[in-house]
Amino acid sequence: MIKYTLTCNNGHQFESWFSNSDSFEKLKEKGHLECAVCSSREIEKSLMAPRITSNNSKKKETLISAQSALEKEIKALKKRIKKTATDVGENFPTEARAMHYGEKEEKPIIGRTTLEEAKDLAEEGIPFAPLPWNDDKVN
Repeated sequence: MIKYTLTCNNGHQFESWFSNSDSFEKLKEKGHLECAVCSSREIEKSLMAPRITSNNSKKKETLISAQSALEKEIKALKKRIKKTATDVGENFPTEARAMHYGEKEEKPIIGRTTLEEAKDLAEEGIPFAPLPWNDDKVN
């Protein structure tokens, strides 16, 4: 296994493991590589140096471990939304409609919906917004 540091065309860096040196090129050609931050598919290998450990116990921050300002804002937004909104799961379209048409008291909700259901909600004039992150269980 080989670990590469990758960079997207927007400057985000992340690491990924590959079974061998040709795997990166094959996945890149097929468009299967994607930035973990912005979903860009324009990915390149970054310059790499061998990992050298020192006796210094102080942990040093690297470019990979440093969070961009946008990443910090998204994490803070996610924490605030999860703290204040009720997760209604797959019932999101039903709950959103009930609140919109006055059948239920309005409150902040989050949940999941299909693209088709989202289009239907938009056509009905029901306000909603996609969240800028995936489910926590998705890597």
